[in-house]
Amino acid sequence: MVYGFETGDRPTLDEVLNTRENRAGFQHLLLNKFPGHPVISFKLNIPGPVKNNEAIRQIFRIGQEDILAQLNAHRLDICYQKTLDLPTGPELFLVVEAQPWALKKAMTILEEETPLGRLYDIDVLHEEEGEQKSVSRTQLGLPSRRCLVCEKDAKVCGRSRAHTMDEMHEEIIKMMNNERRLKI
Repeated sequence: MVYGFETGDRPTLDEVLNTRENRAGFQHLLLNKFPGHPVISFKLNIPGPVKNNEAIRQIFRIGQEDILAQLNAHRLDICYQKTLDLPTGPELFLVVEAQPWALKKAMTILEEETPLGRLYDIDVLHEEEGEQKSVSRTQLGLPSRRCLVCEKDAKVCGRSRAHTMDEMHEEIIKMMNNERRLKI
């Protein structure tokens, strides 16, 4: 196992499913409380059983800084902000005064162009005709997320388990080594 991913919180499947359900409920609550405003839901894509430890929290904090800087650069106002530190991993929720598609495009830039961006899972949600919707990359004419290891479609590699956990963690370590703000 690679340093940084062998120790830390290892949530059970029930914890992961409960967190997912709670996240969806909270997103829905925010969309109802702030009508007409999109919600950013940020967490990390960390393969393996360990979902929270000091290294993961540092990566998350850098991602949070990147998101806030991107919003500031686009002069977008934040109506609400909440950060959670859970055994299933840290999470950030933001309600922003913006158009959902422009906001997703700005967040996709972070996912693609920052040293740790490939680890960022930044969803932009909005309400459309009374339903909660997520803005997808394909709606913006952008390609799917790329695999950490081989650059192919991440979902294809994930479903087929094309790479070992160690291979994925090695790639993450390379990303971490390219991020000067990381103090590990």
